[in-house]
Amino acid sequence: MDFVAGSIAGATGQLVGHPLDSIKTRLQSESLLARGTNTASTSAYKCARNIYNEGGLRAFFRGLSLPLCSKSFEQCVAFGIQSAVDQLLEGMDVKEGTLRSGLSGMAAGSTTSLLLTPIYLVKVQLQVTPKGSLSGPISVIKSTINKLGFFGLYTGAVPIFIGTSIGYGCRFMAYDKATHVADQSFGFGRIGSVIVGGGMAGMATWASHYPLDLVSSRMEASVALGGQQLTMTEHIKEIYAQSGVKGYFRGIGPCLLRAFPVNATIFLTYDLCKTNLT
Repeated sequence: MDFVAGSIAGATGQLVGHPLDSIKTRLQSESLLARGTNTASTSAYKCARNIYNEGGLRAFFRGLSLPLCSKSFEQCVAFGIQSAVDQLLEGMDVKEGTLRSGLSGMAAGSTTSLLLTPIYLVKVQLQVTPKGSLSGPISVIKSTINKLGFFGLYTGAVPIFIGTSIGYGCRFMAYDKATHVADQSFGFGRIGSVIVGGGMAGMATWASHYPLDLVSSRMEASVALGGQQLTMTEHIKEIYAQSGVKGYFRGIGPCLLRAFPVNATIFLTYDLCKTNLT
């Protein structure tokens, strides 16, 4: 049941958050998009306006089809693995609480990253390229394999693995703590606590590993945008040379803005599905 509820929750959350995710990805990859030009946006608003000018509201949902399926699969795996590992730790007499939630969350994050790195690459490339340059997911896959071979589909795998493991550990730790505080200290009740806990969990996820997500997005975007393919370390150095420490957090505003409603939706949908389908 955890797998089914997670699948439904993931698809629902992706529908809510894809437009802001498109803005976040554009901002993360901006220095690659604007090399040799003077067209860089300076804010989330200007970035959103540029996306709108490319194709109206539909442009914000470019590349949605594959993430919609992959997010459903991702959350199916994440909630299923987290629940299974949590039960395993319970059997090993690990006390219920943030430590157990963090360990089970890290297991869920590492598993999803191994399965979904190629999907992340396709999503990012469709979000950062102009309409018409890549016709869809199959076009991205073919183009990437032609340029870099099969393992090119795993561009950015290292920062994704590290970041997702950390992020999901923090996600379930934050959810465990936030729901407890919302219920016990503020009396929000079950539904209110799930909404607050889910939103805070999402923000904790992204805040904990955002620089690694930025690096992986740049690595994935560079495959489509051309130019030299840099390693994770080289991207880290380039970001610092271009913008200093603040460069590692470019686009974090839309990301955190998106994280609360998306993850509140995911956790609420998951909770309601588990309650009503069992």
